[in-house]
Amino acid sequence: MSEPMLVDLNGRHALVTGGGTGIGNAISIGLARCGATVVVNYSRSEKEANETVAAIKDRGGQALAVKADVTEESQVKNLVETAVKAFGGLDILVANAGGPTEVIPTAELSSEDWDRGMGLNCKAVFYCTKHAIPHLPDKKGRIIITSSISARSGGGPGMVTYAAAKGAINNVVRGWAKEYGPREITVNAIAPGIIWTRIHRDGTDPEDYKNLLTRIPVGRDGKPEDCVGTVLLLASDDGSYITGQIIEINGGMQMPS
Repeated sequence: MSEPMLVDLNGRHALVTGGGTGIGNAISIGLARCGATVVVNYSRSEKEANETVAAIKDRGGQALAVKADVTEESQVKNLVETAVKAFGGLDILVANAGGPTEVIPTAELSSEDWDRGMGLNCKAVFYCTKHAIPHLPDKKGRIIITSSISARSGGGPGMVTYAAAKGAINNVVRGWAKEYGPREITVNAIAPGIIWTRIHRDGTDPEDYKNLLTRIPVGRDGKPEDCVGTVLLLASDDGSYITGQIIEINGGMQMPS
């Protein structure tokens, strides 16, 4: 079995939204493995967030679970302030919360459905970045956002809101990379493809999922841990010259030119 990737994040402090489940859980544990303290944010998944914190502490790391709805600005402000006070600073923001709400054909999509989907994926990222950026240090500040393969592919039927939101996120990443480049704060996104999380486990028909896998050149789906190495690189000093990038993690399912 291969050894897990290690970078030096000792003395760094991270906040991971949606950090208790799926990709967020794997990222939280990976950051802690490399020496960072981690605030694990959750909205509804309290049990999973506490389990993530326990797993980090069992390995000798430092972590804290904090509840906040990242679509509510006042709660995000409190979340960031709590993270800063808990460990004495904030160096790394992983804005990971957000995903498909439900599959709704466009002809049946209400304005409320649209606003909810855009809010979960765009507004949350905006609020987190807005309130984190004053605390991030020059040269070592890192913002890493979870996008999706859907931002380029358009997603599946009934997923137009999700795909539109992730496409918008890709462009705000580029805009923020330019805005905060003079401070040498990097802003990047990861764009996972088919990753085996509860979104697919609970919401994708097994036969449809099997068919999706036939489109992946490496011949398998991704696991949350497959996203960790890229995040660790982007969070580290070794990733300090990478900014404004959308890094695809999809097993070759999509190969942008």
